[in-house]
Order: sequence, then structure tokens, then C-alpha cells
Amino acid sequence: MDPDDRPIGRVTRCSTRGFVGAVRLPEPEWPVFGTFCRAEAQQGQSQVIGLVYDLSIEDDELARQLAASEALSPEQLADSQVNRQVPVEYHALAVGYLTGDVFTQSLPPQPPLTLAPVYRLTAPQVRLFTDRLDFLPLLVAVPEIPVDDLLAAALKTAAAVRPESERRSYLVRAAAECARLLGRDLTRLESLVRAIRP
Repeated sequence: MDPDDRPIGRVTRCSTRGFVGAVRLPEPEWPVFGTFCRAEAQQGQSQVIGLVYDLSIEDDELARQLAASEALSPEQLADSQVNRQVPVEYHALAVGYLTGDVFTQSLPPQPPLTLAPVYRLTAPQVRLFTDRLDFLPLLVAVPEIPVDDLLAAALKTAAAVRPESERRSYLVRAAAECARLLGRDLTRLESLVRAIRP
């Protein structure tokens, strides 16, 4: 199965600002900070586009018991960290939605459905969604998340799905838009530009 066709979890909590997904997958298949993903909304009429900004490992009874042990064998460590599928929860900020083949970069009209499967956006979908930079103000306006790091991760992800010859010009255009949004905070802007520099 193509990794893009495999769900990276299901929605457990949601609002128009974003959603929380939970998954049991082996560690290499976890979503990463800055992953663009999608979840069904409006009874299948749209897909909410999310940007993963927080991952956490949920309580695991066996891990708690092993953590209280005085010594762990290499086999116990390998079983817990590599072999077992641990429960992972991630938060995604809503940065747009997809209706048919059209991406809109604004808050969705409705949140995703509870237990809706969550999928990664494919590289072509990420490229198409990020061609316009209207999702950046949605990121900048959220105070309670690591906005600058998420901006940098999202822009690096967006640049990476483009041909190498287009990556620099994309990042320059994105930096110019960030300068417009963050122009009053030059220290923050300088830090962001440094983070996305190829």
C-alpha cells in the first residue's frame, strides 16, 4: 500500500481551528512536526487541511511499569521503542480545506468528523496547496503554539516538494510574505528567515 493511502490516525477531537488525531503506528510512520494532512468534513463534501504542530505519546501501562524498573535489558528497550506500536496523539492546526479539486486557504466551514481517517497530503497536493501563501496569516495569528518553528517547517516542506530549481525562488517569495506579516518584529523575522534559508 502506498504510504499516502494509509491513514495516519483518526480524529478524536476537533473544532474549526483544528483537530487532534490518534494513531497506533510504528515510529517511522508517525507524522512529523510540520506535516500537511487532511481529514474528511461535511459528510465527505470537503477535506480539512491541517498542519501538525504537536505530537505526544499517550499513557502506556507497560511503558510505565518498565520505567519503574531498576534495569532494562536491551531486548526490553528494543521491544518498547522499536517493535511495539505505541499510541501517539497529534494536534493539527486547520490551515484550509479542499472541496472537489479546489483548495481554499481559510478556516473550514465545519470541523472534520469524529473518527474520520487522517491522511498525509501527497507531494503534488502539498505543492498545489502551498502555491498560494494565504495560509501564512492563519499560522501567525495563533499565539499558543510554536508559530515560528511551524512556519519554518511548513515552508521547508513546501519547498522540498518542488523541483530543485524552484525551491530558492519559492522560499524567497515566502520570506517576502513573512516580512509583510512580521515586519514590526525584525528579530523574529530574522530568526525565521535564517530557519528557512536553503
